Amino acid sequence: MAPKSRLSESAAARPPAILSPTILISDVAQLTGTHLIRVGNHTAVHPRCRINSSAGPITIGDYCILNERTQIIAPDERGIVLENYVVVETNAVVEAQRVGEGSVIEVGAKIGKGAVVGKNCKFTPLTTVADGEVVEDDTVVWGFGSRRKDMSGSKEARRKLVERQVEGLKAVIPSNRAKFMS
Repeated sequence: MAPKSRLSESAAARPPAILSPTILISDVAQLTGTHLIRVGNHTAVHPRCRINSSAGPITIGDYCILNERTQIIAPDERGIVLENYVVVETNAVVEAQRVGEGSVIEVGAKIGKGAVVGKNCKFTPLTTVADGEVVEDDTVVWGFGSRRKDMSGSKEARRKLVERQVEGLKAVIPSNRAKFMS
């Protein structure tokens, strides 16, 4: 008689996934749901990151970094799109419809269901964006909903920094893309 499998080994079927061959994904990351999850080139998915496509499809662009214990959750049947160079820090929850290129969501921030985030936005730690809210390009959200425009003009430098960070992560996060391909 074969030994009984553990609960973690007999989990529900994995969602359909299209993962770039250059993805960096920890084998303890979690991809759940029933809709398609698509992840672009050179994207890093840290351990214990949760990507849930139960309500709709998820598309994650190139050179994104999804840190430990982040949650990316499709808000509805329209799904969620994280454009290129998006960084989501530890314990952040993203249920937006779209997060624009170059945006940074810092530790513990929450982007509400169906929100639309413009390009090159920054959300400081523990900030919250309401469900359905629209955040314009180049906006910094800080404190208790305070906002200002980022006029630093450092977009290209930040992209290069993200690329270098992804390259560095390849040395410290063992990747197991094959586990999620089925």
